[in-house]
Amino acid sequence: MTIIVCLVGQHYRRAFDGIRYWSKVHGITKLYLLYSDIEAETGSNLFAYMSKVNADELREKLEILDPIMVPYNPMDQRSVFRTVYGIMNQARENGEEALIDITSTTDTATGIALTIALMFRNARVYSVPNAEPGWYVNGEPGTPEFDKWFRRAREQPSRDPMEIQLPGYRLEPSSKHEEKEWAREKKLMVLLRENGGEAESISDIIRWFGYKAANSTLRNRFSRIVARLEMKGLVDAEKGSKMKVISLTEFGKIFAEALAEGTV
Repeated sequence: MTIIVCLVGQHYRRAFDGIRYWSKVHGITKLYLLYSDIEAETGSNLFAYMSKVNADELREKLEILDPIMVPYNPMDQRSVFRTVYGIMNQARENGEEALIDITSTTDTATGIALTIALMFRNARVYSVPNAEPGWYVNGEPGTPEFDKWFRRAREQPSRDPMEIQLPGYRLEPSSKHEEKEWAREKKLMVLLRENGGEAESISDIIRWFGYKAANSTLRNRFSRIVARLEMKGLVDAEKGSKMKVISLTEFGKIFAEALAEGTV
């Protein structure tokens, strides 16, 4: 089973051709169309307009796939992370392979999509190259100049999709043993967030997990959990004069926020 997560932007034809291509190669069981729903931010109205128009037409043209429309903010990394990670996590639980289309989205959304793809073994990323050189936007929505440019831009011919190659390691678990460890690691991240983003020592963490006494066995166990999270870039563990302070990294904060909100 293969799903497509299409981050819809200003290009209609390239998104459509990419979906059609993978449908022939794999057969697509589910299609998510992520479109921009922001209007208030300066400079975002134009992209949001094009994203929504193209997503609506893709839904109409690809009605046979029963596309799932998903609004999000492609300018905000937290919104992108929560949205895409939630879809990918569900796909992993369902045993689905996932193709993420980054052909036509923002730089922020592209970066976050690649980051998330590195976390899942079932994830692949692709982009549909343009067969012709691109050009800048002309005019504003509603003007003849813009309408002419938009009609031409969204119907640009394309080449076959180009899959972006990723390394084999993924942050998400690949075995039952790793799943148990990962569950404890994620719980620790949520507890760190609930307690201001850091713990003054391993003893604090042990207490948060409900243990009354921090014996040597528990210290060793939770030290290993912290070490794994540190290796994954989710926490920093700095040795102070008397104890080891454990704190969420910037990426760890974003991830913990998504975990705490129940979107992952």
